[in-house]
Amino acid sequence: MFARLLAIIILYAGYQLYEDGKIREASYNQPLKKMSANARELMQQMLDAAMADPNFKSDMAPQIRTEILTLLSKGAVAQRNHEMQVVREQISKVGYLLSWFLKQKGLGYERIYAKYAQIFSQDEQALHLAIIDSASRANPSVFGKLTGKLMGLFFSSASEASSSSSSSSSSSRPPPGGGPGGLGGPIRARL
Repeated sequence: MFARLLAIIILYAGYQLYEDGKIREASYNQPLKKMSANARELMQQMLDAAMADPNFKSDMAPQIRTEILTLLSKGAVAQRNHEMQVVREQISKVGYLLSWFLKQKGLGYERIYAKYAQIFSQDEQALHLAIIDSASRANPSVFGKLTGKLMGLFFSSASEASSSSSSSSSSSRPPPGGGPGGLGGPIRARL
């Protein structure tokens, strides 16, 4: 009886996640794909407008471009976080719970800026373009990420329990999820 109930729950959750995937693709992935190109187009329009000003001097162009890119990169991060929240309001309770489990809230601009500032320390404009491009990419394998996180969570616990109980044993077999090629190592490394 329990196995039958569990199978029904798994089927229901699977169906809900399948439907949520379609919503996510249409309302999150597709709009994000357009964001980078839209931001670059908007940047050019703003730069053209600044250059049309009679007080514009050509030596001002790099500073103006950097300021425009700063605004657009902040906007791209805010837009991505907004889109994520909108999609969470549209998906099932199962999908919402799982998406919350993967990421409680969107990353803040300061955290993303700090990450890319290490890579693009010499080029402020490239840094902002990288932030815009990053905000424009959805994680293509949310289900894979969830599976990896759950496997890591369960198998690392089993691995820790197994290694502590068998630490005096001289078994050459690695604990579940541990060791090279085990589930814990490669999956946890991706998280």
